[in-house]
Amino acid sequence: MGIWDKFVVLEGLDGSGTTTQLDKLVAHCQENGIPCYRTFEPSDGFIGRACRDVLEKRETAETLTLAQLFAADRREHLKQIRSKLEEGCWVFCDRYLFSSLAYQSLNIDFETVLDLNKDYPAPGSCFYVECSVETSAARRGGRDSVDLYEKEALQRKVAQNYEKAFAAFYPSDTEKSINPSGQLYRIDGESSVEDVFDSIRSILKL
Repeated sequence: MGIWDKFVVLEGLDGSGTTTQLDKLVAHCQENGIPCYRTFEPSDGFIGRACRDVLEKRETAETLTLAQLFAADRREHLKQIRSKLEEGCWVFCDRYLFSSLAYQSLNIDFETVLDLNKDYPAPGSCFYVECSVETSAARRGGRDSVDLYEKEALQRKVAQNYEKAFAAFYPSDTEKSINPSGQLYRIDGESSVEDVFDSIRSILKL
């Protein structure tokens, strides 16, 4: 097993349930004595906090600057992730570079964002929790705050951009892959929380 094989990323539209599944994976590992580490992007490091300030409208930044901040946060975050992987932990991350490609390219060229992220390692497993824009919007309805990207029209474009991101990293022709490693798994996010979790756990053999 390679060092990145235990690096697991959860992706999906806002409201798709990635954080819920992350929590369930961590709880399952803790209950069964499996070493694991829970994390997310943007990270809680100083660059990640700056990203979140822009997303939550406490600060402003040019769109390219925000994309560069996300990429810089990822570079620092990967040091921490690698360290945990080297200790033998499973690392479960809520969002990764696919989110950058899906969201930052709403306002700047997709290829520009791709160039900022093309050298970062692909995760061992990427789970795309797939649900409709309508379902994700309904699930977001009860939240106390709405960040910069949580608007239904934008989420439709985000879904399209996710497909472009996956095509770049997981093309049918592997010779065209930017970073040929790991697997992409599409999970039915319209299913119950338990069914989604069972699917993920079964694939990871946890």
